Amino acid sequence: MIVSVFTVVLSFGLSEPVWSQSSKAKTKGKSAAKAELSDDLAKYVAPLTGDESPIAINKTITVYLNTGKVLTDMTVTEALLGAGDESLKFLSVADADGKKKQKLAAALIGRIRSRDHDYDLVFDPGKKGPVLIDVTARDADVNERLKSHGQRIWPEQTDEERAKTIADCKDFLKRVQANYQFPTQLHETQFFLFLTDLPANQVGQHVANLDSMYAKLCDLFGVPKTKNLFLGKCIIVAFATEESFLGFELNFLDNPNAKGAQGLSHGSSDGRQIIACYRGGGDAAAFGALLVHEPTHSFAHRFRSNAVYPKWIGEGLADWIAYAVVPRKYAVDRQKKSVERVQRASSLGGNFLDQNAKLEDWQYDIGSHLINYLVQLDPGRFRAFLINIKEGDTPEEALSRSCGLSYPELLSQYGRSIGVAKLQP
Repeated sequence: MIVSVFTVVLSFGLSEPVWSQSSKAKTKGKSAAKAELSDDLAKYVAPLTGDESPIAINKTITVYLNTGKVLTDMTVTEALLGAGDESLKFLSVADADGKKKQKLAAALIGRIRSRDHDYDLVFDPGKKGPVLIDVTARDADVNERLKSHGQRIWPEQTDEERAKTIADCKDFLKRVQANYQFPTQLHETQFFLFLTDLPANQVGQHVANLDSMYAKLCDLFGVPKTKNLFLGKCIIVAFATEESFLGFELNFLDNPNAKGAQGLSHGSSDGRQIIACYRGGGDAAAFGALLVHEPTHSFAHRFRSNAVYPKWIGEGLADWIAYAVVPRKYAVDRQKKSVERVQRASSLGGNFLDQNAKLEDWQYDIGSHLINYLVQLDPGRFRAFLINIKEGDTPEEALSRSCGLSYPELLSQYGRSIGVAKLQP
């Protein structure tokens, strides 16, 4: 059964945060935190020498390059290691008959599959080079932790499984097309299936925005830009009129309650993503922002696991990326007014940090403003914060582990950045 998540597209702007003076977040502290690999990764470091090493000479491996290219069933012929044999510099491989040989710099390698385990190459500051992290063992432990919350890591699709899912998605869209008298066109990108009855001269920019959004989110979350997070591909159905949108919601998604929404993001329990929206006669830039905002929810839903971000993160992220891709001057003005409201009240609204808070329009602006503050403060720590939540931490536990802050400390730091001495949630 498809579960609908209603999200209202709101405008916002960005302002530069000031660095906190908290001892836990000073620049000096940040550098110290990067001196060695985190404990939750260090225990999964695989040996680079000996028969137990996943890259021992003569072992058969599959190499996933950061370019998206995959080298299947390659034999390891040489591994050039760093000081103390603790990091990898180069890996030489050859195919079965020895005709295809390659010497690969470690920086080019994203993942190695050896036997039944996957290993990611992760830079270890202490060793001044990349090490192999056994992600299969780590994911098994993360899944055990998630299981206690009724959650799980999303399983990876094989190429065959993905092709079948995409074919199923296209069959679904063919049924949608057959239901409308007017012409609709399907535009397919690397990650999206975009079905629309909008004029052709309006579609190109929207498709380009989707690709830009995906690339920016990959940078934020630390995902390779060639990796498809979606189950198959993300479906987006964009209509010109509200009537067509409401008909689609009712007839294909069994949702009679779409009236009042311009866009809806639907995420199913198996990971499928469908977004529906309509253009209407409103502002063109606002509709462009909607077409970026909604798929951000889909990306966040499919990232790592089915653990759910609290509303302030989910909606803040969606608006943050929408502004980055479709900037609007009036949105900057509106966010400024929302920040001024917080300054007057010394409060984010009373329920802002709750997991399922019913945020008001102006609180979306504050969510995006706070997201920007955290990204500017330290994008690496913010990424760790997002990952920790997806791996089973509560948001406050994740914030503490990644940034060394409690929620009250976060409010205090953010409050000072906007001139509020004792900011309340």
